[in-house]
Amino acid sequence: MSAAPHSLTASAAALFFDAAGNVLIVNPTYKEFWNLPGGGIDVDKDETPYDAAVREVREELGITPPIGCLLTSAWITVPGRGAQALYIFDGGILSPEDQAAITLQRSELSEYRFCPPRHMEPGLIPPHLTEVWQATLTAHEEGRIAYVPVRL
Repeated sequence: MSAAPHSLTASAAALFFDAAGNVLIVNPTYKEFWNLPGGGIDVDKDETPYDAAVREVREELGITPPIGCLLTSAWITVPGRGAQALYIFDGGILSPEDQAAITLQRSELSEYRFCPPRHMEPGLIPPHLTEVWQATLTAHEEGRIAYVPVRL
């Protein structure tokens, strides 16, 4: 009898702010919770996490703002489903021009909004990413990289 197969997925996202310090989040049409703009890394095309973040922002938001350094590397283990590697990069402050140019990829996103980073409404972001969210905000504030292992 062989062990159950496990899978590994990898995704990348960007953390953007407006001038008031609010964070840009997006509402995927295919998931229950809001997320940062981002998505899967195309490992079959040798895509790096950084390149995936840049591509996903361009595809999902229709803009190409500069993406900065890595803020968070997370390893999320879900029993019976495998693991997910998640990389979150610093997108910085979106200019008013970039904000005005946002054009959502309607096949994946229904809306976007800016929210106070430390005062998210309960149930807005995925519960299993709360620790990752807090560590990413702290890493951004402190100018460092966070590593967050999450076991569900």
